[in-house]
Amino acid sequence: MNDVLPWILLLAVIAAAVGFFAGRRSIGTAPSAGAKGYGNEVKPAPATTSATSTPRGPAIPKPKPASVSRPAQPASDSLTGLLGKARSWGYQLQKLDIPRAVASEHDLLVIDYSKDGTESGALKPADVERLKRKPDGSRRVVVAYCSVGEAESYRPYWQKDWKREQPVWLLGENPEWEENYSVCFWDQGWQRIVCGEPGALVDRIIAQGFDGVYLDKCDVYEDLREHFKSVAKSRPNLEGDMVAFVRRISSYAKSKRPDFLVIMQNAEPLLERAELRRAIDASAKEELLFGLDRPEKPNARDEVEESRVLLDRMKRDGKPVFMVEYLNNQSRIDEAVTAAEKLGYVLYIAPKDRELARLNSPAG
Repeated sequence: MNDVLPWILLLAVIAAAVGFFAGRRSIGTAPSAGAKGYGNEVKPAPATTSATSTPRGPAIPKPKPASVSRPAQPASDSLTGLLGKARSWGYQLQKLDIPRAVASEHDLLVIDYSKDGTESGALKPADVERLKRKPDGSRRVVVAYCSVGEAESYRPYWQKDWKREQPVWLLGENPEWEENYSVCFWDQGWQRIVCGEPGALVDRIIAQGFDGVYLDKCDVYEDLREHFKSVAKSRPNLEGDMVAFVRRISSYAKSKRPDFLVIMQNAEPLLERAELRRAIDASAKEELLFGLDRPEKPNARDEVEESRVLLDRMKRDGKPVFMVEYLNNQSRIDEAVTAAEKLGYVLYIAPKDRELARLNSPAG
């Protein structure tokens, strides 16, 4: 019996050791990456629930709020950024006094590329650079006026014999503005005068160092329908023709200078077309509130509202709207300032005579 006892004790010790190591296997460290699992790793205990709670399935992430598509905001120091921050602007097309313009507080200046419209009066690049600095040294945006719906006899492109032998694109004189002639703006002959060739209007403006171009008479299609009916009827989609022309100007100018600005004056019905809004950087509107019937007379409410709805399309796209009213009467000026603030448009008050031959101080 004494000989058997040690063997019994030895077997008991071995059995206990086997049980100990078998128990450790189920709570051992996780297998290293790439190793096969054992199939019986310990899982986290399920969350306890009260007797009255409803058992939950897998956790579902809360849906994120729907994102609202907003226009990309330009860098504040880019030209589009500076244009968007403009809180005042000036508009002068005749008798430009460069020192006075430089001394003004306007954030944006719209001027003619020439002091008198002639070749000899064209501003030098140094003049344009000087105009880009405000009195406090900050940057001002300076853009050049360009009529794309009328030919002007005082421009360098004008040829003396045109009144005798008109180009096919040249039509009659504007009864309200002497020496301004409506054109078939879709004609390639006229479009080459505006952009795409050495000496063309837009090319000249780019070479002078202007920040952009201010396109006027984009609404000439209205004049054609009133005064040149047969010509207008020959084009089934005059508005589409103008949209294509503005897009061509914008595409061409921005291919030369990607930051080049394009501002369109009036022709707000064209703003219904998204492709047109994408091509321009801002809109401008003359006589939104006063002057359509006679100087300083308030416009009909429905006319104001119709234009406002269209101009607001630009605002929704994150692009600024500028407006000019031709007023001398102080009470009318006060009304215009209040209305512009409410609308969120940038206002300039020009002299009542509409000659744009003097630069006024910022409105308000």
